[in-house]
Amino acid sequence: MRKDENNGEIFRAFQKSFQDLQGGMPLEAFAKKLGMSQALARSYLTGTRFPDTQVLQKISELWGVSVDWLLGRSAFRVKENERMTVREMGLSEKAAVLLQSAHNTGEPEGLNPQLVSAMIENEHFARFMQQIQVYMSRAEEVREKLKGAEPGMLDFYSYRLRAEKLAVTDVLHDLLNGMAPLPELQEREKAKGAEKPPK
Repeated sequence: MRKDENNGEIFRAFQKSFQDLQGGMPLEAFAKKLGMSQALARSYLTGTRFPDTQVLQKISELWGVSVDWLLGRSAFRVKENERMTVREMGLSEKAAVLLQSAHNTGEPEGLNPQLVSAMIENEHFARFMQQIQVYMSRAEEVREKLKGAEPGMLDFYSYRLRAEKLAVTDVLHDLLNGMAPLPELQEREKAKGAEKPPK
């Protein structure tokens, strides 16, 4: 199919999806994997040509993505993921209901599913969750040790928990910098090191 005024939008959607599939792969290797000439692959990448139904289906099967995603009709690369169940995600029913409510009505305020997605997709999120898990484990240990503990030990255990909270805060700092990068300020923070902020 050749590009014209009537199909420009679908051309652009496919072009973007096709470019996403290529990623950093050299054109020669990309075209070989697709079983097509470099010239044809290039024409799809530049948006000058559009594949027929058979080629679309072949690309879909080779890369494990849906045709709807290739054409920009779905944000989900894999169609099955669009209807992933709460059980498959391991969420509690309450968490799922809250996310659904936030998506449909904007309530509860502050629980933004798009923001939750951005957090989970961030490279620091797994480490953030691991650090929270460490804190929860440490808090459980302290809870047990506090039973019948000497009064003088309270400060010791309180200090240990504060240290774990600071570790969580450090990773949260990295997570937020990754989600809303401000390179100029982050470079300034590194340069200042342990200096005190101006009064």
